[in-house]
Amino acid sequence: MDKLIKTTEIIKKKLKKFYELHLTCQINLTAVKEKEEFYLKHYFDSIYYFQQYEAPQGSLADIGSGGGFPGIVLGIFYPELKITLIESIGKKCRFLEESAKVLELKNIEVLNTRVENIKDRSFDIVTARGVSTVKELLKNSYQISKRNAKWVMYKGERLDEELKEALPVIKKRGLNVEKIRIETPITRTYCIISR
Repeated sequence: MDKLIKTTEIIKKKLKKFYELHLTCQINLTAVKEKEEFYLKHYFDSIYYFQQYEAPQGSLADIGSGGGFPGIVLGIFYPELKITLIESIGKKCRFLEESAKVLELKNIEVLNTRVENIKDRSFDIVTARGVSTVKELLKNSYQISKRNAKWVMYKGERLDEELKEALPVIKKRGLNVEKIRIETPITRTYCIISR
């Protein structure tokens, strides 16, 4: 991962600590336990788009944060970025809060709610990894997106199907769609939608 992603000693220490927090966690947040696989499938995946294409700025909402991917990882790499982790499951929220505290991430806030219930905030970037379809994500999170906001959705093989389904919403809102596909060292399609 070091060859592909720019890190510092501080970042490396925090990533190692976050991995350890996962290993000792009482709830099962990921089936991936082996270090190299964990770093590739969770850390590399979380950070790749932002390091290769566009560093995040301003405020970011991570929908369905779960085990902290990409939200906590982005918090480690970008301490200036104001990040809100949105997670509906209380046990996962407690893990995220504890992780942010242990990792001394002052830029992280955790909300124990569903994104569609948030009415009083707006963000520059909205991320979602392994959560819902493109159509559902846009429908449920449009109200939290700023005027020039961007969604970064971590998607798989069904993306074209999802985009077809979401086309009426995309057209109605006048949104732009971009797909970035990588095959190695992991297989992923990043779907970038902008207002």
